[in-house]
Amino acid sequence: MDDLLLAFINTLDLSLKRFQRDARDRAGAARLTVSQLQYLDAIFALGTPTLSLLARRLGVTKASATIGVNRLAALGYVLKNPSETDGRAIQVRLTAPGLRLAAAKGRALEAYAARLESALTPREARQFRAIMTKVVRRFEQAED
Repeated sequence: MDDLLLAFINTLDLSLKRFQRDARDRAGAARLTVSQLQYLDAIFALGTPTLSLLARRLGVTKASATIGVNRLAALGYVLKNPSETDGRAIQVRLTAPGLRLAAAKGRALEAYAARLESALTPREARQFRAIMTKVVRRFEQAED
């Protein structure tokens, strides 16, 4: 089982990276790194996070998050503004190009999930969803 599981994870990892790269390229964002895409994903998921919240979500220091956000701001994908509730904190939000890229990535993930599910029978797909739900919950608990 270990070899099969490792092959499965590796196959998913490589094919997901291809899907993400293709989505990034179709969205006209070929110059972005995987790390920058992760920042955009986290910002999209969090809405208008503070730099501190974004750093926690990504598991990086606030200084690293600041550098990452500054690079994305220079490229026009995010805006930084003082927090309305705490003027000392900086909030980040996606610009229109950032939102378009996040939407393109979301569509790519949906296509990827459909491709994965197409390899399964309806019964297998239900079982797979149940198993993946359990795995995702375990990973989320480990992050808390």
